[in-house]
Amino acid sequence: MDIPTEYCETLTGYVLSQPLNAISNVAFLIAAWFAYKCLQDRGAKRLYVLPILLAFVGISSAWWHITDSHLGDILDTFSIVVFASVAVIILLTRISKSKPAIALSFVALLSLVFTTERSTALNGSLPYVVLLVGLAIAGSIYIRKFPEAKVWLYSSLVTFFVAIVVRSTDIFLCPSIPFGTHFLWHILVAALGYQLIRLLGFNGVNHHLKS
Repeated sequence: MDIPTEYCETLTGYVLSQPLNAISNVAFLIAAWFAYKCLQDRGAKRLYVLPILLAFVGISSAWWHITDSHLGDILDTFSIVVFASVAVIILLTRISKSKPAIALSFVALLSLVFTTERSTALNGSLPYVVLLVGLAIAGSIYIRKFPEAKVWLYSSLVTFFVAIVVRSTDIFLCPSIPFGTHFLWHILVAALGYQLIRLLGFNGVNHHLKS
C-alpha cells in the first residue's frame, strides 16, 4: 500500500533530509532484540519470524526516510504489510480453528486496508485505524482464551492509538514543531511491535510461563 503521507521534516530533499525520521528507526531494532530475547526465554521458537520482520520494518523505513527513493518507498510499504499480515494470521489462528473463517477474516481486513490506503484522511493513516479496530475486535476474543495477555492487548491498543495520532497530526504541527512528530510514530510503532509479539507469546504451549 502506498499511503500518501507528508512529513514536516523534509529539510533539503537530499540524503539525510529527514534525520530524526531516519534515526528513530533504531527503535525497531531495539524492540526486535528484546522481543527475540523474550521469545527465546519462553521457548517460542515458532514466533522468531516476528522479531526478524520487525527489524526489517525498521531497516526499510530508515532507507525510505534517508533516500526518499521509490525503492525505499516500496521496501517500507512491503515490510509493514508483511509484518502486519503475519501477525494478523497468527492472531487469527489462535482465536479460531476454522480455516475458512480465518481466511475470510484476513481477506476482509486486507481488503479494508487496501481500500482505505489511497485516502488522504488523517494524513494517510486511515488504514492503520482499520488495523487498530481489527486488533481491538480480534484481541477481545483472544484474551478470553488467554486472560493473562490482557495487559499486552490493552497496552498495544493505547500505544497504537497514540501512534496514529502523532502520525496524523505531524503535517499540521509544522508551523509550531518544524521537525514534526513522525519520528515519534516510529518509536511508538516499534513499541507496538514488541507488545504484539508479547501478546502473541501466549499460546497453548507456553501461556502458563511468566511474561
